[in-house]
Amino acid sequence: MNNSKRPRRPKKRPQRAGLSLDERQDLAARARYIGSAEHKDKAWWEGLPKAKQLPGGKVGRRGKQRTTLCPLTSSDDKRRATQWVRSASGQYRFYEGDQDFPKKIWHRADGRIWYGLCVNQGQGEYKGWPIEEQERHAVFD
Repeated sequence: MNNSKRPRRPKKRPQRAGLSLDERQDLAARARYIGSAEHKDKAWWEGLPKAKQLPGGKVGRRGKQRTTLCPLTSSDDKRRATQWVRSASGQYRFYEGDQDFPKKIWHRADGRIWYGLCVNQGQGEYKGWPIEEQERHAVFD
């Protein structure tokens, strides 16, 4: 087999050009936290949770052995988390594959690090949960 005819692996996509201050402010104003039932073990602003406490103090959900629990369940929590998502705009890192909003963000608040995952990159809708410092380094450094 001739190796020169094999498809080559794509190169790592470069970071996109930086955004202007106006562009970052516009994105920040539109971003919002919507949460996710799969990371809740209590009733929350959208209804019933999908995560459950498992034996041994672990948390899981149907079809998954483990999940990270997000304690944000009240409307006040939702407003506060939306502010965190918006303030993280200065930390946005865009890659070629990102749409209007970056796929992953993080924010430090209440003595914790919060990981945000954009579930709708056109609308800026994020879900999130607390992570440890070493997890932040693994994802963002």
